Amino acid sequence: MTLTTTSYAILGQLALQPWTMYDLAAQMRRNVTFFFPRAESQVYAEPKRLVERGLATADTEATGKRARTVYSITEAGRAELARWLAEPATKPPQLEFEGLLRVMFAPYGRDEDLARTLDQVRDDIGGMLDTANRIRDEYLEGRAPFQRHVVHRAIMHDFLSSFADLVDEWAERSAARIAKWPEQSDEERLADALEVVRRKPRRTRRRPKQA
Repeated sequence: MTLTTTSYAILGQLALQPWTMYDLAAQMRRNVTFFFPRAESQVYAEPKRLVERGLATADTEATGKRARTVYSITEAGRAELARWLAEPATKPPQLEFEGLLRVMFAPYGRDEDLARTLDQVRDDIGGMLDTANRIRDEYLEGRAPFQRHVVHRAIMHDFLSSFADLVDEWAERSAARIAKWPEQSDEERLADALEVVRRKPRRTRRRPKQA
């Protein structure tokens, strides 16, 4: 069995601590789903494959009258995770955003439909903003589940909260622009659009690769 990026995502979770399958899936939903979403069926299947490879173990524990399986990482699993982390990333950043796809094809629909899409985008990204605020409070109060990893988790939190702010602010100003369209001439709309396009990215060329 060839290991996938999903395999390493699960190995990383097991490196944090042993998990039951239910708790492992919940942990993936807590943060990983925001930047590396996976079907829950994949999350449930992967630990069994890791056990077959000797990278994890599965131990049955009794909890009252019920038994549960707890998955733990092995030393071989830790070594494999460290080997993967030392390799260059194989996939560039990718974006899947249905709201943006609808903006692309908005000329074939109604302006009010586009405005409603942007409102929905703000509602949807609000969930990520709420999660970011809740996790921020946990770390600042010293009660996050993995407080010991805050120096690394802060980098991840910075990206996710900045991304959520970016999407929310983009949808807000886009909706405000659409709201002005009924009062504008075609020439004014065009001028506003070109003004948006005129803005340059903060970095317009790639950094040279380090030797």
